[in-house]
Amino acid sequence: MTLNVVLVGMVVVFGALVLLTLFIKLYSSIISRFSKTKNSSDINDNDNVPRKETVKNTGINSANSSPQGINPELIAAITAAVVAAMGGSGTGFRVRSIKRIGHTTPVWNVAGRNEYILTRL
Repeated sequence: MTLNVVLVGMVVVFGALVLLTLFIKLYSSIISRFSKTKNSSDINDNDNVPRKETVKNTGINSANSSPQGINPELIAAITAAVVAAMGGSGTGFRVRSIKRIGHTTPVWNVAGRNEYILTRL
């Protein structure tokens, strides 16, 4: 009797896992189709090169000009970090703007994080 319950339970669990796997594959194929059509229509008008990403983090109007307070080395470091995180070679990629963002975390969270970091030094 208990062997039958165990076998039925295993069959139900593995069947549910197989169905879940099929749903995830179906969902990912649908998402990849929509993202391919969106990326193919996303073309820069200036040089007819597909745009990969634009990073918005600190107030730069173009990659060649640096506003007061941001040195070009910082811009290069941010661009290199973004390209490395994306796992690409960086061809056809431009950082168009960088804007500082404020802290959206509560003060107690920042204080706790700083305290934790200071205990590890």
